[in-house]
Amino acid sequence: MKKQLVVLALLVIATTQARANVVGADTQNFNPTNDGLDFVTVHSSETLTPGLLNFGLFFNYAVNSLPNYEDTTTQTRTNFTDSLFSADFNFGIGLAKDWEAGFSFPVLLSQSVTSDATAYRGEFANTGLTEIRAMSKYRLLGNNESGVAAIGSVNFNQIEDNAFLGQGAGPTINLELAADRTFGLFAVGVNAGYRIRQPGTQILGVPIEPIGNQFIASAAASYLVTSLDTKIIAEVFGNIPTESGTYISDRDASSAEFLLGAKHDLNRNIALHAGAGTEIVHGTSSPDWRVYGGLNWVIGPLFSKPREVMVRVHDQEIRSMEDMEPEDPYVGTPQVSEAFIARDVLFDHNSDRLQPGARAVLQKLVNYLRKPPGFDTVTVEGHTDSVGSALYNLDLSQRRSDTVRTAMISMGIPAVKVRAVGFGESRPIADNGNFQGRAINRRVEFKVRRARSTEIIR
Repeated sequence: MKKQLVVLALLVIATTQARANVVGADTQNFNPTNDGLDFVTVHSSETLTPGLLNFGLFFNYAVNSLPNYEDTTTQTRTNFTDSLFSADFNFGIGLAKDWEAGFSFPVLLSQSVTSDATAYRGEFANTGLTEIRAMSKYRLLGNNESGVAAIGSVNFNQIEDNAFLGQGAGPTINLELAADRTFGLFAVGVNAGYRIRQPGTQILGVPIEPIGNQFIASAAASYLVTSLDTKIIAEVFGNIPTESGTYISDRDASSAEFLLGAKHDLNRNIALHAGAGTEIVHGTSSPDWRVYGGLNWVIGPLFSKPREVMVRVHDQEIRSMEDMEPEDPYVGTPQVSEAFIARDVLFDHNSDRLQPGARAVLQKLVNYLRKPPGFDTVTVEGHTDSVGSALYNLDLSQRRSDTVRTAMISMGIPAVKVRAVGFGESRPIADNGNFQGRAINRRVEFKVRRARSTEIIR
């Protein structure tokens, strides 16, 4: 649905500077990510696992985001002269390893503008869809702790008479790099890029020249409170024009905004968001105050290549099963010290009951352990994600490792040679702050010590 924008105010390009990452409707700087993995509006380098589909629905309420041209004194942080209530529907899907794509649909749901008849300002003629945005992200390098990704997106304006773009404007193209790093329970992310606008001609009778290209950037930091299954997230985002222009408004051509919020993992698939923000620079569509709430819901995988349930850990460096190349973990000469990781699919959800195919996986491991020259001990370690209480997770991990030990003994492994221990959520190998990291952390590890012999050591 298209709408007209009555341009009784908006601003034109100025020379004021600010940092920035604004990708979305010209009248909305708040744009949640498509994958819902780590932050709110700032992209991480991580991409959705192939076949996983994420749905996002966010609402935000912003006050004092429309500029005045003549009456610049009445709009303050405590005196609200306008408000916009908007929604964002997003979805993202993992297409291949390190590659995802998605679409976003921001919608203006309602507005309220209070001004006298002589005030010259901007407002929408009616509500509806403001634009359609398509995006694609490819991870260039990285692991569970850090990475770099390239992001491209295209904005298709759905607002008629959009003074920001002008008549006959083309789509807006955004090119960005995203980098992030995790330090235990802390995570940081940075996005930087360039926005290529294709403005049309200035609308007759409107004293606003279309906005040109912009530098865009953003930064985020988060802390995971494992006892609450909640991430505290702080973000800064904005933009700065590449060229100066006529300045006739009370607002800067650049913009910058600060957000502080929380992301709560309700369960394995649903995360809830809530938070608030305020402008740092009194710029384009930057509100005095903003509050938001929303959710991400992940389903799937809808499609994916078959994955190995058990993988061998090389050089004793446990990263992620997702980062390891598919292989047969039971091929090769046995080593003195070995480690294997089994996926969470060994067990029913939130249970210590083995899945129907789990015994076949364990039987292959048992057969491998019996290869000459045999083995001295195998330690079965149970691990969980951080959802739920630490005591419950510790108990669940112990029960799961005990179940695996019992199954291996029933397959002929001497009881004195197999030990079971549960570590609960205390030893993550991926970020518990998103659903993909939690899936990696739910695992069973096998630590094998073999007899020393010349057949092994050479």
